[in-house]
Amino acid sequence: MDPVSTDSSPSSSSPSSVLQALRYSTYLGSQLGDSSAGSSNTIDGIMNGVIKEKLKIIPKDVRWVEVSNAVYYALVNDFMKPRIDEIDELLSYGVNVTVYNGQLDVICSTDGAEAWVQKLKWDGLKTFLSLPRQPLYCGPGKGTKAFVRSYKNLHFYWILGAGHFVPADQPCIALSMIGSITQSPAS
Repeated sequence: MDPVSTDSSPSSSSPSSVLQALRYSTYLGSQLGDSSAGSSNTIDGIMNGVIKEKLKIIPKDVRWVEVSNAVYYALVNDFMKPRIDEIDELLSYGVNVTVYNGQLDVICSTDGAEAWVQKLKWDGLKTFLSLPRQPLYCGPGKGTKAFVRSYKNLHFYWILGAGHFVPADQPCIALSMIGSITQSPAS
């Protein structure tokens, strides 16, 4: 069996689905090259090294891990619940809301994200939906890497050629998107 195959449904909270998540995490880590625990070029090394040092708020005995059974089981009952009302409330308060999806994401489909956005009761929704998507370009390639539609404080990104791990699949456009989010003025 390859490390990304699964026999259980994605919403399952069985021990086999946790094991599958751990296998996938191990698989992703193996793709980085040097995956030794303390290596500074791994996500573990970065999170437990430079990030922990910069934040200066994480207790010394707390170690970042990619997949935590304790966290998973604490949150398992919160998965896949609609949050449309909460998003409507954030939008009504002027909070910037960004939704993004990898076009090839089979876990959180773009069609599904578009469907719940269309159910919002936000007063700017009709205008938002009427606007065309704008192409985004990034890096040395001349092709379109993503599309974005924005109106007031709602922004939706369609990331082309990306699956569930947008930053891994399209790092240039992901960085550009994060920059737009973090550098945008408060509404």
